Amino acid sequence: MPKLSTEEIKNIPKKLQLKIINILKKKIKNHEVIQRLFDDYDADVQDIDLIPMAFADLDVSARTDHGVILLNYATLQDGKFLNDDHYLVHEITHFCQQCYGEKPTHGGKEDYLENKYEKESFQNQTEYIADTRGDEAAEDYIEGVVDKHEVPKKDKNKVMDSLLGDD
Repeated sequence: MPKLSTEEIKNIPKKLQLKIINILKKKIKNHEVIQRLFDDYDADVQDIDLIPMAFADLDVSARTDHGVILLNYATLQDGKFLNDDHYLVHEITHFCQQCYGEKPTHGGKEDYLENKYEKESFQNQTEYIADTRGDEAAEDYIEGVVDKHEVPKKDKNKVMDSLLGDD
């Protein structure tokens, strides 16, 4: 499938965008990682259907702010958005942290990969990737994250293990 331009993506009707999001919600809703996440936060997994989500212009793949999940338009460009379900696992973890946790989450770029909320989100995300696509795919994803954040070579394995939940 040819890559779509950002303008073409933005012109996809909102109703269709919502259908795409709802397909992904349904796809992940009954997965063990999501079920355990909602159990851990003493919440009803059916609340996934109520989580506000939309596409937006972002400098990252996705973001959760005050319980609202925003997905980057760019994730739709390759026509393989249904393979981006793991981003929802990560962001729904933030939703649970923000809406059912004991206090607001702390964001910040300076300690992003060391942030306990990010670690929990990456661990859930990579467990989901490993379960649905294999361990190698999960490790490759985290290696890409670590490389993007320019983790020094001497710290790379420790950070990767932490994000994969192997620490």
